[in-house]
Amino acid sequence: MNKTFAVSTSLGLIFVIVLVFIVGPKNILQMIGHLSFLDFVALFFLSYLALFFSALSFDNALNVYDAKIGLKHVTNIKLIGYSANYIAPSGIFAGFIGGDAIMALILKKRSGLEFKRGFSAGLAAKVIEFAMFLLFIYLGLILGFRFFYLPTEIWYLLLIAAIFVGAVTLVFLINPIIDNRFFTKILRYLTRFKILNKLIFKILKHINNFEKELHLFYVKGKKYLFLSLFLSLIETAVLVFQIWLLVHYLGINMGFSKTLLVFSVSMLVFALPLAPGSAGTYELSQVGLFDVLGLGSDVGLAFSLIMRAINLLMVAISFFMIPHYGFNFFKKPEEEEI
Repeated sequence: MNKTFAVSTSLGLIFVIVLVFIVGPKNILQMIGHLSFLDFVALFFLSYLALFFSALSFDNALNVYDAKIGLKHVTNIKLIGYSANYIAPSGIFAGFIGGDAIMALILKKRSGLEFKRGFSAGLAAKVIEFAMFLLFIYLGLILGFRFFYLPTEIWYLLLIAAIFVGAVTLVFLINPIIDNRFFTKILRYLTRFKILNKLIFKILKHINNFEKELHLFYVKGKKYLFLSLFLSLIETAVLVFQIWLLVHYLGINMGFSKTLLVFSVSMLVFALPLAPGSAGTYELSQVGLFDVLGLGSDVGLAFSLIMRAINLLMVAISFFMIPHYGFNFFKKPEEEEI
């Protein structure tokens, strides 16, 4: 992971530096200068508040197994999982699997909760959370298409990304509910290819157990579903408000439709399989979007750099917690029995 992380992060950093010089360092500094230290603290608080509601949803999911971890520890573990996703190549699969697997490992070490149960709880909570995100993403795209002009090729790209992300979310949501064992069936089909047999048989049993556990989770956890949906709704509202507030701090009054469109594009960029934290591509998407919305490319780049600083601060805080929970992102962990 070290080499991949270093190369992809370096390329993303180079891309961001190029963008800064294209837009103009002086313009960027002037825009960022609108932000006071207290403004940044308020924005960081909103990020942590959103994470807290996400942790509440995860804790709610753990209640299905009567797992009493403690909200403080669940929030810290959620932050570590968030950071793991952020420093790994981003994407909907990383977001659904990478961070939740790490959280499940930590829960197993700390409380003895079976890996498959911790993973199932984290994955179920994440699917519900992202399903709520999708409602706001689609609403933002609809409002954007209705009220703003964007080049046709951009709309096509956003539409394709929204369909892809929506389809993956539906698979993760519907598949365990109806107990279809979609991924198990795919792996069994792939065993027809001899070159893949050895690898597939190593993981087939685990995948089947995970899908079975997820089905049992939705059967047992019906009464927890609506609370998780409500918590995810609050989390989404906090994130949308944070976008509006940041742009307001930069001296721009951005309406609800534009705010929601920025949220939609941001989420879609982070959901696609790109570099760690969508380095470079996130900044480019905001520069282009803010420019075509008539808000200015300098505002878009300043906005993305401030959001990047907030996210990196979240990651930095998690590194102080890692030793306490016995995990290291950059060291290959000992093989765990799952």
